Amino acid sequence: MNQKKCQYFVALAEEMNFTKASEALHITQQSLSGSIKRLEEEYGVELFQRKPYLKLTPAGETMLFYSKQMLRNESQMIASLADLSAECSGHLVLGMSRQRIQVFFPGIWERYHNAYPNVSLDLRQSYTLKMADALQAGKLDLFIGVDVPAASNLNMIPLASEYLFCLIHDNILKECCPNHWQELLNKSAIEGLDVSDLKDFPILLLASDNRIRSLLDRAYDRCGIMPKTILEASDQNIIYQLACSAQGAAFLSPMILFDHKKGAITWPENCHCLRMNHSFSKIDISLVYRNDLILPHYAEGMKKAITQEFHSYAMAMKPIS
Repeated sequence: MNQKKCQYFVALAEEMNFTKASEALHITQQSLSGSIKRLEEEYGVELFQRKPYLKLTPAGETMLFYSKQMLRNESQMIASLADLSAECSGHLVLGMSRQRIQVFFPGIWERYHNAYPNVSLDLRQSYTLKMADALQAGKLDLFIGVDVPAASNLNMIPLASEYLFCLIHDNILKECCPNHWQELLNKSAIEGLDVSDLKDFPILLLASDNRIRSLLDRAYDRCGIMPKTILEASDQNIIYQLACSAQGAAFLSPMILFDHKKGAITWPENCHCLRMNHSFSKIDISLVYRNDLILPHYAEGMKKAITQEFHSYAMAMKPIS
């Protein structure tokens, strides 16, 4: 079986839908259907049960197991040959969340591309759990994730620990606690705030599928408090902008502070950035890759570029957090 037939079969086996698989492969459904039919004729087996819905047969399950191995071996061979090449050309697939791409990738790319100009990079945007699944499926070489679940075949390099902050405009602060707003600022500086300290504030919350939101939901449950939510949004930048214009209090990742420190963004002087209690707001960031596969030499360069960029981040945030 050649590599193209192998790729077509695996794509259909994963999507279980001819339309989606052909779109992902950038071919017509007719071409995909013809390729699968020829594959079945070549090996004299039925790979898919067509009715009442598309499903792998036992022969198809066996074919999928060995096809994935073939594609993985092909990828490793290409990587190994690339390491032997004088120009060290190759290809890497890296996963990161959308916001980390915006904040960290320019620095990572500058460090990496200067050292490996002949290596092309496929940058994938996704969430941690989806990236972990993609890594196990061989669709990623490495990824940057938060609070990544441990697995026996994963190596995880700690990059940084993040703690939440709350951005509050002076108008909101003095309106919601006119008699003790200065005490609130002092507590933030000394020990960090809990969500109970902000129970009277209008809150701008991130959507429920966000990691920050999950931490906050658990903190609110622990305190037995229902937040006064005035807006939910999936975009942290929207939350940030509304907090700057005194629309409510916003819980944010320190990545926002990092951008502010670099001068990439600004907020009004009458905005306060309050530190939250570390006991509930900690997020661990890791660089993750598989230990049962051999990564090429140029992947080591990517690991180095990523760890250097996050070291700069950790050093910049240390005096703030």
